[in-house]
Amino acid sequence: MTYNRARVPSSPRPGALLTLAAAAIAACEDPSPAPPAAPAVAPAREAATAAAPPARPPAATCDPTLPPAACARVPVRRCAESSDPRRVGEWRYALIAPLSAVQQDLTRDELLAAWRGEAQPIIKPPRPSSAAAAPISIAATKETEAALAPLLGPGKPVTLAPGERPRLDAARWAIVPADSLIPHWNAISIDGRHPLDAGPDAALTVPLCAPGAPAPVRNIDPARVTTLAMTGTTALTRRTGQMIDRLGLDHPTRDVGPWLRANDLVHISNEVSMVPDCDPDKVSRFTFCSRESYIKVLEDSHAKIIELTGSHLTDRGRRWLEHTLDMYAKRGWVWFGGGRNQLEGTAPLVVEHRGNRLGFIGCNAAYTGQTVTEGPGPARCDLDRMVWQVGDLRRRGLVPIVTIQHEEVYAHDPPGVIVRDFRRLAEAGAAFVFGSQAHTAHPWEVHHGAFLHYGAGNFYFYPEFGHAAAGVADKLYFHENRLLTVGRLFTKIEDGGRPRPMTARERAHFLGEMTASLAALPGASPWGTPRIPDERPRPDSFLIGTQQQRLTVHPPERLAEGAAYPLVIDLVGDHREPAAFVVRQRSRRDRLPPSFVPAATAFLTAKYPIDPERVRVHRWQPAKAGRKGKRGK
Repeated sequence: MTYNRARVPSSPRPGALLTLAAAAIAACEDPSPAPPAAPAVAPAREAATAAAPPARPPAATCDPTLPPAACARVPVRRCAESSDPRRVGEWRYALIAPLSAVQQDLTRDELLAAWRGEAQPIIKPPRPSSAAAAPISIAATKETEAALAPLLGPGKPVTLAPGERPRLDAARWAIVPADSLIPHWNAISIDGRHPLDAGPDAALTVPLCAPGAPAPVRNIDPARVTTLAMTGTTALTRRTGQMIDRLGLDHPTRDVGPWLRANDLVHISNEVSMVPDCDPDKVSRFTFCSRESYIKVLEDSHAKIIELTGSHLTDRGRRWLEHTLDMYAKRGWVWFGGGRNQLEGTAPLVVEHRGNRLGFIGCNAAYTGQTVTEGPGPARCDLDRMVWQVGDLRRRGLVPIVTIQHEEVYAHDPPGVIVRDFRRLAEAGAAFVFGSQAHTAHPWEVHHGAFLHYGAGNFYFYPEFGHAAAGVADKLYFHENRLLTVGRLFTKIEDGGRPRPMTARERAHFLGEMTASLAALPGASPWGTPRIPDERPRPDSFLIGTQQQRLTVHPPERLAEGAAYPLVIDLVGDHREPAAFVVRQRSRRDRLPPSFVPAATAFLTAKYPIDPERVRVHRWQPAKAGRKGKRGK
């Protein structure tokens, strides 16, 4: 596993931050079966037999019930048993439902009843008292039906044409090959086994066998699956800190620890810095801190990636954020969306794991009243810059994941500005956009192929109001550098900050609220195609005090590795120089502070391959007597 940040424009800041040893996966090959013994030959026919050419063995053929893709490289057949020594892989399928499905898991008997078309009521409505339970029908292509018939028995699925998109609702589900999963669909587990589980015999798996020892044959390689848990608000302070002091450091993770540790990567949005003399009993309502010992809660949560967009990170002073970052670094954790300065905070964090290359960016939108300034703290949002960064990550072959500490409201309905900003990032090519600000959970949807979660709610934090106790943690499944599906853990806060899984009745009620909230939003375009923004020019920004200086950066037409280029700060707006970085204000209406030129020079030379000895300013020159002013260079 590799974490790094890149230097702009081809790669943002120097060097790899950290490299973790990845587990080596050994492949075992079974020896080829011994050839059969030659049959005995009668003496009278020995001569004739000796003269005859040796018979060719019959050509191996593929099992006709298997999909052609499974037979593309080598003829395979269905294994009689999953432990067959000639097993070379498996073909996985997934039962899919709409994103609002209340049922997250079926028993095998329930699946078989739906497969056979039996009118068995197994799907519960979002609100338990609003309607009777409804049976479901399952759709599948003829190819999928043939592959699963030996596993599930004869069925009566609704037939899907090849390439047809299944229509999903409370009563209509489908089964698809697992490698065709997309974020639009909710993958349902069977008897607790998810179709993308690490084991070779996950739900709806057809084991494949072949003679000899050919290369593995599978549509999902478990060695190339990465799971990432994205959690909501964590603030180990106030009543949550008092709970930890009273009930112990292992109490917050008591019910969710196993779920978190089952993920390869765990994201925690920790909004509070660690301070040695912090006392939760003396914390004011809006000035937060955590005891240093509370970091064990994050350790027990299997934390690896820390989000720094929170609005309370510098409540007790910037030095304590730096102290907290030192504690993270000592544990090998990495962070994004904030840092020791704005340059670090706004740079993408690149995480590489099992062939999946994830790019994280995040920011604080400052809608909460938090003043973001230069220095240690959260990154200030600049949507123009972030849209460009999303496109740049895509062009570099990374999967963009964006988080925003946005406007906080104590209602399930997300404000319109959140919906607008999230959808804009989706249209630029983001794979996943996440609202880390929400103390009250907001709904989720898909727009232009991106999964948007407008607000996850509280995770390790005591809610202000009862309806803020509900939350959702997302589990992202990546395979072959693509987000396949998103699972969810529905939680309820107890004891002042301990999340526990919801009961089935609580989950049904909560999903009813989320469905109603989502219905009030303007319609999304789930099947729209992202429009990757142009590579040139690129928006950027930096801070002078609390004021954001918005720039447009025109890089040189050709960039050579290791080269440094001139910088022209264009205060007029008309300079062209193909072999230099030319930078101007994004809007001429923006106020130009007196320190703009030296501050811009320091920021740009730190971020871009610029020669600090070749910096000049293009501005209006003062007019001479009797002449009009002219542009200077």
